[in-house]
Amino acid sequence: MDIKTNESAFVIFESVAEKEMLMYEAVIEMVKEDYDIKSIKVSDITKRAGIGKGTAYEYFSSKEEIIAKALLFDTYSHLKRIKNILDDQKGFKEKLFRLFDYLEENLPHTKGVGSLMKMFSGTFELGENIKKEFDMIQAADFGPVRYVENIIDLFMLQGLEEKLYSEQDVILRRSVFATQITGYIYCIMNHFYNGKISKEKAREFAYESIVKLLNS
Repeated sequence: MDIKTNESAFVIFESVAEKEMLMYEAVIEMVKEDYDIKSIKVSDITKRAGIGKGTAYEYFSSKEEIIAKALLFDTYSHLKRIKNILDDQKGFKEKLFRLFDYLEENLPHTKGVGSLMKMFSGTFELGENIKKEFDMIQAADFGPVRYVENIIDLFMLQGLEEKLYSEQDVILRRSVFATQITGYIYCIMNHFYNGKISKEKAREFAYESIVKLLNS
């Protein structure tokens, strides 16, 4: 089963100029290094990117746009890889476990994604101008939240079609998926509860919980 999603989500990143890419990478690096995102200056970004400050305004209208699009680019890069996993002609359970593989391998390197999600959820303190930029992106058709929901919905539809569960409500399926993924991430971040639970047991528990909860 292919995961069909609205590819317009990636349109703004299909033809990224080299200098634009350098600025994206500079912002992502600074986020990973725990820079205060509110205090990042255009000159900080361009210096890290190795280009002149004036060059930034050939591609972006503001610092806020650079930061917003850089974090979006990082997010979509991961989402594309996840989409490829879910596009593979595998069964629901195998795809779920491959997603767990991806999370284990990449979670330490996804601070940009984490910061973006905090911004959208309102748990990350922002300057007013950056908040306005993110509000516009969140409302757009290519916004990351809508894209993620689309991927989840279609993946969970595969489980329904495989008759693993009977729940017809899309929102409930999405909620159960998110809960189990969050739980597995918690296991990863806590090194599987300091060695008290095996990776295999955590995976089986997540899979079985999805099936059980969506059949109740």
